[in-house]
Amino acid sequence: MERRITEEQATKAILDWLEVSDWKIICFDFPQSGTGVSLHPNEELRTTKNKGAFIPDIVAIKNRTVIFFENKDRFVLDDFIKVQDLRNNNDYSNSIQRLLAEFEYTEILYGVGLVHSVSTEQKTSLHLDKIDFSIFYLGNKTINIHFDPKKLFK
Repeated sequence: MERRITEEQATKAILDWLEVSDWKIICFDFPQSGTGVSLHPNEELRTTKNKGAFIPDIVAIKNRTVIFFENKDRFVLDDFIKVQDLRNNNDYSNSIQRLLAEFEYTEILYGVGLVHSVSTEQKTSLHLDKIDFSIFYLGNKTINIHFDPKKLFK
């Protein structure tokens, strides 16, 4: 029986691939690692201390462009909606500015890293309007750039 690729394995492979491509990793997280940075909604939007907090799976920077990844081992529509909300709203702008305080950047882009399957690729293609980029992990340290209109990963 073939073992399923986990989100952790995909995140580690994407981290390696980004580093080889000269991206500087700002922070990362994967399930149960405890390494991530929690971003909280702006103070005026908070109802409780941790309500609405999210932890990006990878944040990296190269050539003054910051990228935020939400990674999964399968297609999850809620994650695409989360990325879309981050792109379209400034609800986390204060936390993001604090996280990126020591970096010079001109833009922030949000996307997904997913374990590849035909189904995941088809579903992702239906929701490209919600993300700035998508990449797939095919296993064996192989990354496939699926959607990259700004040529981030050329």
